Amino acid sequence: MARARAARGAEGVVSAVHRTVLPVRWSDQDLNRHVNNARVVTLIEEARLSAVAAWLGEDGVPDPARPRVVVSLSLDYLRPIDHGPELTAHVWVAGLGRSSYTVAYELRQHGRAAARARTVLVQTDPATGRSVPLPEGVRSVLAGLVVPDPDPEERAGAAPEPERGPEPSPESAPAREPAPAPDPVTARA
Repeated sequence: MARARAARGAEGVVSAVHRTVLPVRWSDQDLNRHVNNARVVTLIEEARLSAVAAWLGEDGVPDPARPRVVVSLSLDYLRPIDHGPELTAHVWVAGLGRSSYTVAYELRQHGRAAARARTVLVQTDPATGRSVPLPEGVRSVLAGLVVPDPDPEERAGAAPEPERGPEPSPESAPAREPAPAPDPVTARA
């Protein structure tokens, strides 16, 4: 049977919010000198695998004999993620169904949220590809970890990440050409 091994706060209380530091590599950047949007999806996957392994132990390790597949991913990019500064992921179980569970994420850098995401994972039968109920041991552990909308820092028992400096001012941003005005003739069509 699976046992929860979630992060423990300062008082030794098990927390449902898993916190992990993710490496941001030089090769993760794109031509805009920030982490590429597709690479953010991979960082979220790495955070999920770390959290599920912490929560479920051996039952959380990917296994072709009992696959759990991502059937939905939503991702909000809140600000660019830079190379270099530490990127911290807060991960929690946001919902639980018969054969599925929802994992929520917040990626933080410079002391602020940079991205928020949710994935829905479904337990499947490898022979048919159809959904099947989650194993009872997995389901019971996940049921004890559901946190619909936590404050990740408070729930993880972690001190807030320090501010890393001011945001760039609008004056220091590169100048942009204004968008052309719409043609009044074609705009009516």
